[in-house]
Amino acid sequence: MLTAGDVSVIIPTRNALPLLQRTLTALERQDVGAAGFETVVVDDASSDGTEKWLRAYTGSLRLKTFVLKENAGRAAARNIAAENASGCLLLMMDGDMEFAPDLIAGHLRFHNQTDEKLALLGRVRYDRKVGHRGYARYIETRGAAKLPPGAPLPGRYFISSHASLTRELFQSIGGFDDRFKVHGGEDLDFGMMLVKAGAEIRQARELASSHLHIRPLRDVLKSAREYGRQNIPLLLEKHPELLQELKLDWVDGGERQTSLRRLLLAEPLSGAVAFVTGLLNGLAAPAIFYDYLLFSNYYRGYVASLVTKS
Repeated sequence: MLTAGDVSVIIPTRNALPLLQRTLTALERQDVGAAGFETVVVDDASSDGTEKWLRAYTGSLRLKTFVLKENAGRAAARNIAAENASGCLLLMMDGDMEFAPDLIAGHLRFHNQTDEKLALLGRVRYDRKVGHRGYARYIETRGAAKLPPGAPLPGRYFISSHASLTRELFQSIGGFDDRFKVHGGEDLDFGMMLVKAGAEIRQARELASSHLHIRPLRDVLKSAREYGRQNIPLLLEKHPELLQELKLDWVDGGERQTSLRRLLLAEPLSGAVAFVTGLLNGLAAPAIFYDYLLFSNYYRGYVASLVTKS
């Protein structure tokens, strides 16, 4: 029977000290008692005073901190936290989350009810700030939200911003691949590896956390291009079946069809849709606009990687 003393909360952070402080405050208020579980924070080369603040921390958490001198990325930061965790149940959280006092107790309850190899995802809600409500609503409907509650999830729906699994399961697949340096890809790869290892991924929607930060749409699209350029080639190397799941084969067809589809994904149209979506983003743009923009940007990034490679 797992107890609070078996839990290690692992948190990567980078240049988000005010948000990290709110996350740690939420952990201090947990029903199981702040001293009952371990919290491991990896500061990924922040320049905003995070290191100094963590070193001076005198709160009620059993806090371990590790400071990286160079930006290594979220995958590497999570691995370092997991390697130095003492608990047999890892609860992965982002460093910009808030949640109810019963969150850790809820994760323990689910894991104590099964002997299966299980990765449990909590629900993530997004702060719907003025100017970003549309994208916030959009991402809340992606991934696990598209499937019935309690349904097993495919590997591509795994998210590390709010998930728990045993340290044994984490280690059995080798943790995260730290070759993923930019945002996106490390969670998809980790989820695929979990499924291939015979683990089950499920979501407990009643275990909810609020993501306090949402990036501007222009930053999201820039990140999507970098994801396509740097991470998709690595994903396809490890999981060739993702070519179809990421719809990268959609463009290929007859010569005329391929030319037309590439034209539809090119910068002039993509830029126009981004402009319109930006105007509507304060309330809600159609979901198909966000689908199109994310796909067109990571597709162009992926094509750029092929050109560079050749």
